[in-house]
Amino acid sequence: MEILEFLFADEQMFTTITLILLIALLVGNIVVDKLKKYEDIDANGAVTLMNNNDLILLDVREEKERKMGYIAGDIHIPLTSVKGKLSSLDKRKKLLVYCRSGSRSAHIAGLLTRNEFKNVYSLKGGFQAWKKAKLPIKI
Repeated sequence: MEILEFLFADEQMFTTITLILLIALLVGNIVVDKLKKYEDIDANGAVTLMNNNDLILLDVREEKERKMGYIAGDIHIPLTSVKGKLSSLDKRKKLLVYCRSGSRSAHIAGLLTRNEFKNVYSLKGGFQAWKKAKLPIKI
C-alpha cells in the first residue's frame, strides 16, 4: 500500500506515468514481435535464401534510391505501388523484401502476410546491410 501511495503522490506522478508508458511500450513490442508472421533475415541468411529458385526478391525503394544500386534478380515495385500489384506476385513462392534500411520492407512484409502470403522475409538492415556485408550489387 505504501508503494502505491508513493507512486501516486503529486511529486511522483510524472515519474509514475513515464514508468507505466515504458512498461506498456515494452510489452507492446514483445506482443507485436510474437504476432508478426514474417521473418527478419540478415544479409547472409538472404544469400542462403536466394540460392532457392522458388524466391521472389522484392525491392520496395523509390526509383531514385535504386539508381544507387540494387540486388541482381530482384523485382522493383515502389512501396506506394505494392498494394495495387499484390496479384502479380506468386503466393506460393518465398518472398524476400528489401528497402534502404529495413523499415519499409518490414511494413510491406506485414502487408504481404496479411494478404495470405506465407513465406515472407524482410532483409534486416535493408540494402545498407547488404552493401556493408560487401555482397554484390548492380548499378
